[in-house]
Amino acid sequence: MTPDDLLQQGLEQYQSRQLEAALQSWQQALSLYRTRQNLQGEGAALGNLGAAYQLLGDLPQAIACFSQHLSISQQIPDTKGQANALGNLGNAYYALGDDAKAIEYYLQRLAIVRELRDRQAEGQTLGNLGAAYYYLEEYTKAIEACTQQQAIALELQDNRLRIAAVKNLRLAYTSLGNLTQAKDYQQQQILIAREMLLAGSSDDFTNIAQLVGLDPFEDLAGANLSQVNLTRCALRGADLHGADLSGTNLSFAELKNANLVYANLDGADLTFADLSRVNLSGANLEEACLINANLRDAILVGTNFSRADLRTKMPRADLSGANLSRANLTSAYLPKANLSKADLSGAGLNDADMSGVNLHCANLKNAELKRTDFSGANVENALFGAGIGLSQSMKVELKQRGGIFEEG
Repeated sequence: MTPDDLLQQGLEQYQSRQLEAALQSWQQALSLYRTRQNLQGEGAALGNLGAAYQLLGDLPQAIACFSQHLSISQQIPDTKGQANALGNLGNAYYALGDDAKAIEYYLQRLAIVRELRDRQAEGQTLGNLGAAYYYLEEYTKAIEACTQQQAIALELQDNRLRIAAVKNLRLAYTSLGNLTQAKDYQQQQILIAREMLLAGSSDDFTNIAQLVGLDPFEDLAGANLSQVNLTRCALRGADLHGADLSGTNLSFAELKNANLVYANLDGADLTFADLSRVNLSGANLEEACLINANLRDAILVGTNFSRADLRTKMPRADLSGANLSRANLTSAYLPKANLSKADLSGAGLNDADMSGVNLHCANLKNAELKRTDFSGANVENALFGAGIGLSQSMKVELKQRGGIFEEG
């Protein structure tokens, strides 16, 4: 085989993670290139060998190869080869924890790629510099480098550079104690995640959140995640208070113990979602679909469920003061739920299980109550209006228990 064939063979082996085989191919190629005094090929083989050694964790050997590659590139001269070798040396020293040495090589590479007008390489190098400065606690320099990287990312519309820049800028400003600026970059991370979800880059929200540098359990309070697909997302115990989830697909989502206080879920799809023990106090779920969602022991104080589809199970849920006007609660399971002062006017409650429910001062005017089970329920001062669907005997019983009906 020719050295070029061996170089290509090693590349294929490297890409399929056959690292030892790749090393052997490239060492053979290196020997042949040296015999033929082909400096260009020798430099390429050395660069590839260094990459393989680094992946195997042999950083000293990797640095030795990269250093030889740099020397040859300077001798030829091969400007692009120099840039590659300098970048590789910077990465190797960064991996060793020698950030100062890494910065030396990154700065040299930066000068070359700027001379070559390679904006992509410039953006990558600025990001590497920013990370190295950050770990040296030189936060101002880190911010300067990453701000330049972000500008290039926007110019090139390169999402990878943009994600790296925003992530590191947030870290640097947080370390400086500038939490206002850090919050701004956190919002940019959320925006990028939403853009990726809307573009269909992935339907794995947790993976996207982590990719852009977000903690999906702590960083999403007040986030705008409207109209995105979060089906089957795992956000158990997540802090989503004040988040905009209007029109969002949360079917089959795992949201147990999540904080959704004052969240906007207008028109959201929560079919089969696990909302057990979730706190939705003051949240807006107008016209949301919660068919077969699990709301066991959920806190729903003052929640707006107007026109929502709540044909589901809500045993022991706290719905005190909630707005359930015109909601569909047909065959809903609500034993021992707290509905004191709740607005159930115009709601569909046919065949619902309201046994043991607290309906003190609740408004059930114009609600459909055919075959609704009120056994053991507290109906004191509950307004039943005309009691649509209730038998005469049930009306009499509910009156005796404190329910209020319209006369005539």
